[in-house]
Amino acid sequence: MSALPPDIDPTKQPQRVFKAQLIVSTVFGIFAFLAFCVLRFRWPHIYAVRVLRKKDIRILPSTLFGWCLSLYNVTDDEVLEHGGLDAYVFLGFFRMAIKYFALCSVISFCLIGPIRYYYTGHFDSDGIAWDVGPVTYGKGDHDNDPLDPKQYKAAWVYTVFTYIFSWLAYYFLWQQTEKVVSVRQRYLGQQNSVTDRTILLEGLPQEFDPNDYSKKLKKYIEELGIGKVRDIYISYNWDTLKALFKKREKILRALEIAYSRYVPLNVEVYTYGNLEPSVSPVRNLPQTETQPLIEDRPKPTIRLGLWGIFGEKVDAIDYYSDQLIELDKEIIGEREKNNFQQARSAFVTMDSVASAQMAAQAVLDPHVHRLIARLAPAPHDVCWDNISLTKPAKFLRANIITLIIGVSTVGLIFPVVSLSTLINLKTIEKFWPALGEWISKSDTAILIIGLIPPYIYTLLNVTIPYFYSYLSTQQGYLSNGEVELSTLSKNFFYIFFNLFLIFTLAGTASNVWALFGDTTKIAFELANSLKTLSLFYVDLILLQGLGMFPFKLLQVGDVGLEIVSKLFYCRTARDYRALYYTPPVFDFGIILPQHILILIITMIYSVTSTKIVTAGLVYYVLGYYTYKYQLLYTMVHPQHSTGQAWPMIFRRVCLGLVLFQITMAGTLALEHAFILSILVVPLIFMTLFVAYNFEKDYLPLSFFIALKAIKKYPLSSENVGSTTSGAQQNLDTLNENTLTQRTLKKRRSTIDEAREEYKTYKCPYLTDPLDGPIIGFDGDYIQQIQYEPTSLNERVVRKYYSVSEWE
Repeated sequence: MSALPPDIDPTKQPQRVFKAQLIVSTVFGIFAFLAFCVLRFRWPHIYAVRVLRKKDIRILPSTLFGWCLSLYNVTDDEVLEHGGLDAYVFLGFFRMAIKYFALCSVISFCLIGPIRYYYTGHFDSDGIAWDVGPVTYGKGDHDNDPLDPKQYKAAWVYTVFTYIFSWLAYYFLWQQTEKVVSVRQRYLGQQNSVTDRTILLEGLPQEFDPNDYSKKLKKYIEELGIGKVRDIYISYNWDTLKALFKKREKILRALEIAYSRYVPLNVEVYTYGNLEPSVSPVRNLPQTETQPLIEDRPKPTIRLGLWGIFGEKVDAIDYYSDQLIELDKEIIGEREKNNFQQARSAFVTMDSVASAQMAAQAVLDPHVHRLIARLAPAPHDVCWDNISLTKPAKFLRANIITLIIGVSTVGLIFPVVSLSTLINLKTIEKFWPALGEWISKSDTAILIIGLIPPYIYTLLNVTIPYFYSYLSTQQGYLSNGEVELSTLSKNFFYIFFNLFLIFTLAGTASNVWALFGDTTKIAFELANSLKTLSLFYVDLILLQGLGMFPFKLLQVGDVGLEIVSKLFYCRTARDYRALYYTPPVFDFGIILPQHILILIITMIYSVTSTKIVTAGLVYYVLGYYTYKYQLLYTMVHPQHSTGQAWPMIFRRVCLGLVLFQITMAGTLALEHAFILSILVVPLIFMTLFVAYNFEKDYLPLSFFIALKAIKKYPLSSENVGSTTSGAQQNLDTLNENTLTQRTLKKRRSTIDEAREEYKTYKCPYLTDPLDGPIIGFDGDYIQQIQYEPTSLNERVVRKYYSVSEWE
């Protein structure tokens, strides 16, 4: 292998790459931020769409930069009110990271850097001449190398501050955990929605009479003494209705396209805080007025033959409307017959939140796999297509997806290893000597080699998570919240294993496979590789923070999708309503794992690299305000996981702490400071104890509501129980708490409780109205075709469209 030419100084070239990456990321970031500031109030359908659906959200100023101060002043209570508990937990993770890395940065600048400079002449460890040759395990030449006395004196700094930074991490983790648990108990304890009073029972008894199943099940549960049952919704196999509704969606879209050709749409896009979007062929209809749809234009036609090119030509509107009417009759007939096969699950709504909580935490039946109770997801969050899946079907799906994940994980090792060679000149020289020699002689090539890998790494980090998200949707989970948490787990495993461990350890391709044979080398290899990758990771954090967060704020992807939609897809009023009036969904499962990994990487380098810990601080500050804006103004999070992402965050931060401590122990061992290295080892056991304590003491409060936290409310007509005595008991409890019925009636509903108002656990296939095509809309009001049952004449009706914010 050829040696580096004498004019190549490894300590200077990385500095050039660092400065170049800093300049590139800053320029891109400033450009994107200024573009956002200009476009924010010009394109409110992208950057403030939630303001039109939720009138009580704080309006940000339309000035160029004035919105920044208003966003800063948005309180946690406003985040809870308009974003929900999950948004609060997500942003709380960023706040915790900001506080932790701000303190670490101050310590690094004021203490670690000066001490290191005093002993070594370098403010940061990037300038220390670490050993870069191959590491020898056991006895060898490396063990006999004398250590510089000054470096040995500086080694104590790493041990001391590893303890300090670990303790700070414990403190901020517990502080945030206490806050999340407290807010979660207060937030959920004040709710009294149908979701909070409902449990999901799986493994229903089969010996009950099918003709009287609900009454038998209700009697069975009430005899357990955990409370009164208000309603029971038995799950069935609705595959026949599902197929009819899918067919109806296709016919309805074809009919709406035909109407858009018959009565062309007049599209008027609103301005910020003034006009709502209007896409309509009919103007200014009063809310209750109807009128016939009369046009002088010829009606559109279609051919019934192959591909719509051949065959008889017929009136498109008459053809599809006849199909829709006949299909609606078939759906109504299936609903009336009610001849569906019963599944072994049911939603049971209790008379109180406390009863539901007790039932969900209790073992209801002495038989295995029977009457397994858990808290029910919100009605809008239920995956109704999966509700009738049997246990063997779910087991098969889970195993197939696990196999796919295993194969893909191993397969992705190869591109990650290939990427790692791009940032290691010695590896390039080993596999391609001529290319390595050419790169070593070109300053420009070295600069490019330093700049390109973070972009490729970012690309891998963006594309693969969507694949794992799709796998989660196919696994048979009963709620979208479970799908999101499963996606989070899968994606974190991918980016942690493939994009961190394998990437970090793959200095040469042989390193990865050697570690499978001898895992005792991991600490040494990890410490040695992280020294050489410090520049790459600071470049990556700078790119993701300074460069990518402003582009995320700009929502380049959504702008691109809008352009594509306008050109190739948007043809109907329903399409335009989704484009101009419906916020995109914020998916924690895709977004959060990367930020947890950045926290782990920054934590690992917190003692050894001032650059990285400072870059990490900037990263989380920019990320916090980017996502705060999106969760309040541009995106919506409909999944109902009630803050259960926090236990997953806690466990993974503890994993990062263990890696940090192992890395510091390995770093000290490489420098022959074996006593100091051994002194770090107790921290690993301390972190494991912290994780164990969380699982034992705090995990139950992250999934359930404490009975003491549940507020008792007078039962209204919407939530009255089955007996008068139950209502009287609740009223007595209110008197004891000095709460009045008038005060409670005026209490403000949480965003989750408001979303669940008037919702039931009846399958949408049984309850969804069979409305006609939408031909226009004006804000929350739509213009819709209705067909008269007798004459089949069409009339236009303008009515309020009461749907969820994300619909």
